[in-house]
Amino acid sequence: MASVKAEPVDNPGLAHFAEVDNANNSNNEADLVGNINYLQKLISPDNPPELLEKGVKIGVRVLESLKIPLKAGPPQTAAPGWLKAINDLEGLAKPSRTIVGVVGNTGAGKSSVISAVLDEERLLPTNCMRACTASPTEISYNHSEDPDELYRAEVEFITADDWVKDLRSLYSDLLDGNGEVSRECTNQDSDAGVAYAKIKAVYPRLIKDQIAKATPEWLVNQGAVRQVLGTVRKVRATTAASLYRQLQEYVDSKEKNTEKRMEYWPLIKVVRIYTKAAALATGACLVDLPGVQDSNAARAAVAANYMKACTGLWIVAPITRAVDDKTAKSLLGDSFRRQLKYDGTYSAVTFICSKTDDISVTEASESLGIEEEISESWNRIQELSDDIKRIKSDMNELRDEREACNDLIDKIEQTWDKWEALGNKLADGATVYAPDSPSKKRKRHSRPKGSRKNRDSSDIDSDFSDTDGSESSDKENQEVRDEQREPLTSDQIDAKLASLKSEKKEVRAKKKETEDKIRTFREQVKQLAAEKELLLAEVKAVCIQGRNEYSRKAIKQDFAMGIKELDQETAAEEDEANFDPDVDLRDYDAVAASLPVFCVSSRAFQKLSGRLEKDDFNGSGFQSPEDTEIPQLQAHAKKLTETGRAAAARRFLNDLMQLLNSMKMWASDDGTGSSLTDAEKAREETHLRRQLRRMEQELDTTLQQCLDSIHEVLTDNIYENFDRYIPAAVDAALLTAAQWGAPRPIGLLWATYKATCRRHGVFSGASGPHDFNEELFSPISKHLANGWERAFQRRLPSALDSFLRAIRVYLEKFHREATERARERGTQYTGLNMLEQQLQAHLRRIGDMRTTVLALAQELQREANRGFTPVIQEEMIPAYEGCTEERGPGSYMRMKNLMLDHVNQRRSVMFRNATNHVQRQLNDLCDRVGQDLKAEIDQMRARLARDYLAVLVGVDVASMGLGPSRVELMLRAEMMPVLARADHFFAPLFGDVHDEDEGGVGGDGDGAGEKEERSYGSVKTEPDETTQEPPVAVKSEPE
Repeated sequence: MASVKAEPVDNPGLAHFAEVDNANNSNNEADLVGNINYLQKLISPDNPPELLEKGVKIGVRVLESLKIPLKAGPPQTAAPGWLKAINDLEGLAKPSRTIVGVVGNTGAGKSSVISAVLDEERLLPTNCMRACTASPTEISYNHSEDPDELYRAEVEFITADDWVKDLRSLYSDLLDGNGEVSRECTNQDSDAGVAYAKIKAVYPRLIKDQIAKATPEWLVNQGAVRQVLGTVRKVRATTAASLYRQLQEYVDSKEKNTEKRMEYWPLIKVVRIYTKAAALATGACLVDLPGVQDSNAARAAVAANYMKACTGLWIVAPITRAVDDKTAKSLLGDSFRRQLKYDGTYSAVTFICSKTDDISVTEASESLGIEEEISESWNRIQELSDDIKRIKSDMNELRDEREACNDLIDKIEQTWDKWEALGNKLADGATVYAPDSPSKKRKRHSRPKGSRKNRDSSDIDSDFSDTDGSESSDKENQEVRDEQREPLTSDQIDAKLASLKSEKKEVRAKKKETEDKIRTFREQVKQLAAEKELLLAEVKAVCIQGRNEYSRKAIKQDFAMGIKELDQETAAEEDEANFDPDVDLRDYDAVAASLPVFCVSSRAFQKLSGRLEKDDFNGSGFQSPEDTEIPQLQAHAKKLTETGRAAAARRFLNDLMQLLNSMKMWASDDGTGSSLTDAEKAREETHLRRQLRRMEQELDTTLQQCLDSIHEVLTDNIYENFDRYIPAAVDAALLTAAQWGAPRPIGLLWATYKATCRRHGVFSGASGPHDFNEELFSPISKHLANGWERAFQRRLPSALDSFLRAIRVYLEKFHREATERARERGTQYTGLNMLEQQLQAHLRRIGDMRTTVLALAQELQREANRGFTPVIQEEMIPAYEGCTEERGPGSYMRMKNLMLDHVNQRRSVMFRNATNHVQRQLNDLCDRVGQDLKAEIDQMRARLARDYLAVLVGVDVASMGLGPSRVELMLRAEMMPVLARADHFFAPLFGDVHDEDEGGVGGDGDGAGEKEERSYGSVKTEPDETTQEPPVAVKSEPE
C-alpha cells in the first residue's frame, strides 16, 4: 500500500492524519491480513449467553474506539456513513427483556412465591381487601448504582378520564333504583360493598348522603385526588422492609381508618419494583397479574398488554388443590386455555404448586400408598414414643421419691431446730423435756410450696405448730405432761442432734441418687425425642417428595389432556364425519413432558434462609433449600432468558464482525492495490453489477412468492373458517343473550346484569367474571383456534423457512460465481478470504432474520386474535347503554327485551364486522412482514455491493466511480491500526491474554484507559524479528 505524505491540509480536523508515516502504514497492513479469529470463535453456537454478553460489552467499547478517528473525518469522506453504521449497531447492544406473567387465584400464595424467588422475606405490597382486584405489579432488576436506592419503585396512577369512567361504574353498583346508597354497601362481598369501599377509601370524609348526591365529575376534581391522577410517584429505600412499608402506604386498604386519610389503592394503575435479585439479573421481569377482568378498565388494559407480551407464564396453585381441582387441565378456564392456543404460548407455561409444607403424614402415606416405604421408620417412631412414655412414667415415680425425700428432710430440719432450741434453753439454765411424739399431735397440714427458708418460717407441721386459737390450752396441757416426764440432759440432746444429722445425710444421699437417675432419664428422653424428631422429619420428607412427584406427573398429564380435549372438540366440529378420536392430533406425551412443574414451599425456604423469625413455623421435612425447590425455580427464571439473550448478543456480534470486515476492506484500499486497467475495471464492475441485479430480481421474486404463500396460509386456515362459523354464531346469539337474563342459577341477578352492561359487557364481581362480548363470539373463537394455531405455529414458519433457504442458495451462488471469476484473474487471497467471512456472516444473519420475523409475526398475531371482541363490544354499546339507563318498576324486564332486540337486529352484521376487522389486521401483518424482509435483503444487497466491488474490482461505491480523495486516504490510514487490533480485545474471553493485555477496550472500572493503552502496545504491528515470517491469512473454519 502506498504511503500518504504528510502535507499541510485545509481541514484542521485532519491535521493529525497527515502524521501517519510509511512505516506505520506498512506495519498495520500486515495486521489487516489476518482473520477475525476471536470474534468468529465467540459467535459459535456452543458459547453460553454469559460469554456472549461479555463479548457485547467489549464490542461496544471497540465501536467507541472506532468513533474517535471517524468523528474527526470531514463529511466528504466515508466517515459519516461509518458513524451511522456504528450508531445503528450500538442500538442492538441493549440487554433483552423476558416478561414472565404470574397468575393464580386468591390464596394461592403468589406473593410469597415471588418474594422467595427474589430472596426477600416480604417485598410485594398486598391489599387486605380481597374483593378488590389489586393492580399489576412488575418486578425488574435494579441497575442503579446509588447506595441510597438499592430498592426502587414506581407507583403509576390512572388518569382523570379513567377515574371518571371507573366512578360511573361504581355509582351504578352502589346506588339503588331511587338514587340512594344501597343497603348492601355494608356487605364487602357484594358489588355495592366493593363500590362503597373504593369510593370511601378515596373520599373518607364523605358520608352516604354526600356520596349519593355527588357526581363523578365533581369527585374527580377534588384537590387531593386531582394532584395524584396521571402522575408517577417514585419510592426508594436501602432495605426491602423499608420499601415494603412505603409501598403499603399506597397499596393497602385500612379497614379502621380513624384518621380519615385518603387511600390511594383504587387509583393505582401499575406498580413497578426494581431490586437487585439474582434471579432477575439476566433480564427476567416478573409480573404479578391479578386478572384481565378488573372493574377498572385502565388496570385491565395493563394486565392484557402484559399477557400479550409474556414470554413465560407461571400458574400458581396450592398443591392441596392443584390435583383435585384439575387446575392444570382447566388452566383457569376454557377461555384462558383457548387464548394460550391462539397465542402459541402453551410451551411457555410453567406450573407452580405452592404450600408443599401443608401436609398430613398419615393422610399422605395412605393416599400415596407409601406405608411400606416408611413402615420401618414409622415402627421405630412408635417404639421411641413408647420408650419415651415409659421413661417419663419412671421419671414421675422418681420425682415422687425425690419429693418424699424433700418432705423427710424438711421434717428432720424442723426436728433439728426444735432440739437445738431445747439445747440452748438448757444452756441458759432452764429445765427442758423431750417433745411429744408426732402421733399425739394434730394431723400435719400439707407443706406449702416455696423455698426452705419460707417453709421453715411458715410451716405448721404438727410436731411444733401452735395455732393462736389453742395456744393457752396447749400450754396448760404441756405443764401437766412435764410433771410426769424426766428432764433432758445435755448428752441426750447432743445424741439426738447427732442422730438427726446422720439421718439427714442418708436422706440427702438417697435424694442425690434419685436426681442422678432423673437426669439420666431426662437425657435419654432428649436423645430419643431427637431421634424421633429426625425420623418424623425423614418420614415427612418422604411424604412431601412422594406427593410432589405424584402431583408433578398428574399435572403434566392433566395439562396434556386439556389440550387433547380442546383439539378433539374442534376437530370433531370441523369434520365430524371423518373425526377419529383414536388418532392423536399431536404427541401429547411430549406435551406432558415439556411442562415444567415446580412443587415449592416458600415458607420453608424463608425459614432455612434465616428469615420468618417471628413465625412459629415447623420446617421439618426440608433439610436444605433445594428441598423447597425455590432455588430450582430461581434457576428456571434465569434459564427462561437464555434463548433471547444469546440470540440478541450473537446477532450484535455477527453484525460487528461484518462491520469490522467491511471497514478493513475499505481501510486497506488506497486506490493502487488493483492490477486492473481502467477498461478492465469498468468491464468487471459491469459484470458484477449485472450479477447483483440478477440476484436482486431473484430475491424480489422469491419474497413475493413467500408473501403469497403466507396469504394462502391465512386464507386456508383462518379466512375460510370465518365464512364457515359465522352462521353458527348468528344462530346462537339470541339464545346466549337470553341466558343472561334467565332465572338463577343459569342467569344473572339484576344488579350483576346491570353492572355488566354499565362496563360494556365485561365485569368481574362477587359472582365471578362475566364477558358478554366473548360469549357472543365464542361459537367462532372456539372453532377458529385450531386453524389459527396451525397457521401461525406451523404453516407460516414453514413458508418463511422456504424463503430463507432460497436466499441462502442465491447468496452462495452469487459468491461462488463472483469469486471464481476473481480467482481466474489472480485477485489476492486475503480479500477473497475476507469475503468468505462476510458470506458466513450474511448466512448467520439469515438465521437471525427467521427469529426476528417470527417474533414480529407472533406479536402482531397476538394483537389480531384479541381484535374480535372489541368490535363485538362496539356493536353492542347501544344495548349496554340503553340497559344502563333503565330505572323504576319493570326495568329488568325492559333491559332484557332491549338486549334481545338489539342482538337480533345486529347479529347478522356484527360478526362479519369483527372478522373483517381482524382480516385487515392480518393483511397488515403480511405487509409488515414483507416490509421487514424487504428491508433486510436490501441492506444485505447494499453491503454485498460495497464489499464485493471494493475487493474484486477496487471500486468504492461511495466514490461514484472516482478514486479515493486525499483526505479519504488519510482517514483510512488512521483507521488501519484501530481496526488491526480490534479482534485482539476479545482474546481475554478465551484466556489467551498476558498480564499486560488484561482489560483493554473491554476493561471495567478505573484505569480502563491505561489498560487500553497497554493492550494497544502489546499488539505487534510488524513481523517478529526472530522469525521474519510474513503474515499469513488464516482461512475461516467451516461452521
